Amino acid sequence: MFVCPHCQSENPLQNRFCQKCGKALRELQAIVLPIDGPSECSSQETAPVNSIDAASPSATAVATVTTLLTPQNRLKGQERYQLRQPTDADKPLSGAVTILSILDCEPAADSPLVEFLENAPDDLDQAAIDQMIPPLAFPYWELQESLYPVVPELQAAWQTEDYAITVIEDRTTWRTLMDLVSAGLVEPLELVHWFYEIIALWIILSPFAAETSILEPDNLRVDDDQIVCLQRLIFNPDDTPPTLPTLGQLWQTWLAQLALPQSERLDDLVTDLVAGVLDDPTIVQNRLVEIADHLSDPAAVPPPAADEAAPPPVEPAEDSLAAPEVLLAAAIAPASEATTIADSPLLGVEDLLLVPELEADPNDSLTAEVTSDDSNLGDLPTMALPMRLYRLDEAGRTHVGRQRAHNEDSFFAHTEIQRVNNPAGTQITARGLYILCDGMGGHSGGEVASQIAVTSLKEYFDEYWQGDLPDEDVIRTGILQANQAIFDQNESEERAGNARMGTTLVMVLVHNSQVAVAHVGDSRLYGLTRQGLSQLTVDHEVGQREINRGVEPAIAYARPDAYQLTQALGPRSNQEIAPTITSLTVSQDTLLVLCSDGLSDNELLESHVESHLTPLMRTKVNLEDGVADLIDLANDHNGHDNITAIVVRMKLRPHLNAANETD
Repeated sequence: MFVCPHCQSENPLQNRFCQKCGKALRELQAIVLPIDGPSECSSQETAPVNSIDAASPSATAVATVTTLLTPQNRLKGQERYQLRQPTDADKPLSGAVTILSILDCEPAADSPLVEFLENAPDDLDQAAIDQMIPPLAFPYWELQESLYPVVPELQAAWQTEDYAITVIEDRTTWRTLMDLVSAGLVEPLELVHWFYEIIALWIILSPFAAETSILEPDNLRVDDDQIVCLQRLIFNPDDTPPTLPTLGQLWQTWLAQLALPQSERLDDLVTDLVAGVLDDPTIVQNRLVEIADHLSDPAAVPPPAADEAAPPPVEPAEDSLAAPEVLLAAAIAPASEATTIADSPLLGVEDLLLVPELEADPNDSLTAEVTSDDSNLGDLPTMALPMRLYRLDEAGRTHVGRQRAHNEDSFFAHTEIQRVNNPAGTQITARGLYILCDGMGGHSGGEVASQIAVTSLKEYFDEYWQGDLPDEDVIRTGILQANQAIFDQNESEERAGNARMGTTLVMVLVHNSQVAVAHVGDSRLYGLTRQGLSQLTVDHEVGQREINRGVEPAIAYARPDAYQLTQALGPRSNQEIAPTITSLTVSQDTLLVLCSDGLSDNELLESHVESHLTPLMRTKVNLEDGVADLIDLANDHNGHDNITAIVVRMKLRPHLNAANETD
């Protein structure tokens, strides 16, 4: 039995939820490693003890886990963590790793690591923070930003005189990769995809002497989104780093169990790997890319000649910690010449979809502003597996805020999904229309204007969107029709000046993995992927217009009218409206956030990515609850305006039957 941290009632060990209060019991793992132990070691040779370390008895006096516990079975040094199974207290602390199942007794609070960073002095630089992480926990800390969820997120870390204790999430209930292999649930292209992720992970883990993490079959797990993840980091034994032939032997075991069709090229690759012919992981990546191309389109890749030399290796970028993506390049169709007359064209953001074809002026401050820190991802070989949308979820909510008498925002969110089951698997066709408007104007004019725009656009696309994604001309016509409807009402009511009603607009249309974006005004669209959060629209306002003309941002936004809109629906005729319209191709799991300025003001989303947006990427997380949390966040930190948000979650998987469908 163990005690629920919420209501203090006792629960059987197997419970995932408290049998009395019903609250979730947050399970974590504590990894206990002897410092300078013989079985596992870190590549970071020296680092001072964490400034928040707890004192403890010397390891020479430690015989069992009990020595690391308080009388209440809490871990000394971080007593918020309680031993889940009391019998673990009797485990011996040998020279090898000891893994403990623990509960977080403060599950609603930030992790100790997050709390530490939030309370750190402003003048504490990144190097100093790095030095405060215990050496054996340092690889988790260094990798978590670029590799989560592949590498578990670090919750807490401290060390005693003789032991390092690292707290991470518990993944023991996740499916292992071996489970899927043994069940025969893996297609050839999917296996190539996973091999590619594993070899990319091998490269990334090498500087931390943790390649052994990949060689333990039980340590390779698969999350709900079919991403190959590690249960934990396993450091290499001293002086015996693993070799690629050892990895090849593991792969050879999988291939023998699966007996896949069309696997001759993959068999040859693994044979060469086991034989030591391939001693460079980047060459292995290149071979996997060729195999993926062949499986996707057998006619496109000729078989290699018998005397053909191995493809030249592609050197990875220095210090690259890039996450192993399935597809690292996709097309963004730039706005047509007609749409560039708007004050602020939509940016092609490399953080969301890496676009090597996008030609940018190096002197353009707008382009430079969104250059991705992960641009060196392009230096690694990429495997362009065909991708398809397999899940599309949305949620929307609006709130009057804490200071306004009525709500002038309006929104519409509608998703249609068709599933067809056949012998090749489930085929999904999905489309969605998401509209958000922030109204303005005296005597409830803003509320009327935003409702007119939403209704007009909804009715328009009901009639004119029947098949594939509408093109720019069709979308622009719909927006101008909405503008005309509001403009006509302004004219009929003889509204003038500030009394003329109007509204902003941000709109997203989704058809499978194709997305069209249109916006007018300062309502925004954000995109979140593994690379981070990016603002995908640029506000149509005076300050931004001045920046586009070459004015320094500080000067542009010092103007008293800097935040005055240069574009809005309703106040002006169609001849003066230039909506920005752009087409995107989504190539990886993506979270789209449409919001009014009640949520986006003061960089609120940018400063709460990890707490309020990143969790929403997971399929099991309820989007309705997530949007409600965003509204609460805006009321707590802004609250001066109406608040509206629509969140759209797009989940993609490799299209394993693409080749068959094109035959």
